[in-house]
Amino acid sequence: MKEIDNVEYFNINDISEMFHKKISAEEIRGYFEEGKIKGKKIENEWHANQDAINEFMELLAEERAIMVGPHTIDLSKIELKGRILDIGGGGQGVIGQFKGEQVVAIDPNKSELKEAPSDKDLKIIMDAKDLQFLDNTFDTVTAFYTMMYIPIADHKKVFEEIYRVLKKDGEFVLWDLTIPNRGNNKRDIYGIRLNVKINDKMIESGYGILWNKEQDMDHNSDLAKNIGFKILKKEEEKDTFYLRFRKS
Repeated sequence: MKEIDNVEYFNINDISEMFHKKISAEEIRGYFEEGKIKGKKIENEWHANQDAINEFMELLAEERAIMVGPHTIDLSKIELKGRILDIGGGGQGVIGQFKGEQVVAIDPNKSELKEAPSDKDLKIIMDAKDLQFLDNTFDTVTAFYTMMYIPIADHKKVFEEIYRVLKKDGEFVLWDLTIPNRGNNKRDIYGIRLNVKINDKMIESGYGILWNKEQDMDHNSDLAKNIGFKILKKEEEKDTFYLRFRKS
């Protein structure tokens, strides 16, 4: 990333990281060359500002994505106690915006953490499969539209790590997207548009992934139960689900 006249410009690798490297650097380069990302060359390397990237995201959604929603979540009604570990807390950093200093937000991508708007939570670069915290550290763990980005093969390990770092009677709170079978659909990105209400503030956001997996509420609730969590709440709406567990 480079800053010129107080404007941030992101290079090809920066932009690929914004998509969790699910869109490769070579694909991003191709979009620049085709003019689908309105950029300019700085030191002979393609760069784009945030406005150009936002326009590209809209174009990408039209060409390659199925986006469900918008779905509205009122976080003001959700109780989150004590010290909170937020898994995948970069990007919009919704939980950090909601609970501020209570939150330790982790994300494997430095750029995602830098993007998160709250300046009150503690941000740490970390992989959820290998949490660098002692056992029984947190009162609450959250995952707000995060499991959709984690390979299904890694879900069990992430849940085990969450269970380990939670205190006895601590709670794991999870919101996520139901991802159906892609079948023969030519579009290869699946995602959701969200409106998140925090008291008087409304956050408009969206989450999308390469459509190479399936996920539903039962997968996550069964996994948690097998690890030892007690299920406190299961709520499923069209395209989304909300789960709340307790470590016994």
